[in-house]
Amino acid sequence: MSIKKRGFTLAEVLITLGIIGIVSALTIPGLMSKYKKIRTATQLKKAISVINQAYKRSFDDVGEPADAFKLGSEEYFKTYWAPYIKALTDCNTYQECGYDSIAPFKYLNNTQAGVNVVSKSARTTFYTADGILYIIFTAQSSSSSTGGLVENNDVYIDLNGGNKPNVFGKDVFILTRIRDGGGVQPLGYNLSNTIINKNCSENDLGTYCAERIKRASWTLDSGYPWK
Repeated sequence: MSIKKRGFTLAEVLITLGIIGIVSALTIPGLMSKYKKIRTATQLKKAISVINQAYKRSFDDVGEPADAFKLGSEEYFKTYWAPYIKALTDCNTYQECGYDSIAPFKYLNNTQAGVNVVSKSARTTFYTADGILYIIFTAQSSSSSTGGLVENNDVYIDLNGGNKPNVFGKDVFILTRIRDGGGVQPLGYNLSNTIINKNCSENDLGTYCAERIKRASWTLDSGYPWK
């Protein structure tokens, strides 16, 4: 007696493929978002470690700079940073850095940040071999009516350089240098959780988001403004 083998009909195959497509559409975006969040936290932790290792080696060898602001960004970087950071590539224009404007950054609330990515007299901008961009400030424009420059100890990190979104808390994070060997800490390191969480939210600036990620054990917690 012969046994007839029954295959799938075209309709059954199409239904199965449709179900697979629906499941994929529902699950893949979530998986991709989770992967990007993990990758962001991992890259940020690494970048902060790299800049702190360079700071420590510089502090041990050269000591604390007398006044980075008066020294000027070029001399300050040449003396206290350049010998201690491997495989760096300076960029002197925003085009060389891969950006489409001189002030490419936005806050989490989607307002424009008036921060120039390059400024020869006030900061040094460079890439490390892993494609992360660092900006080491010595000064910024004064907000007073007289203009001029004032001291700034910030360090900006853009995890993917000129690539989008160029938003604080998403791929751009702010650190600050602590004098007397204190290293480089996320901006807001000395503030309360309430202030940190308010700042690192969709309706605020996002300038303290690196500290929020650090306090969450280097994760983007469930309330993190990621969308």
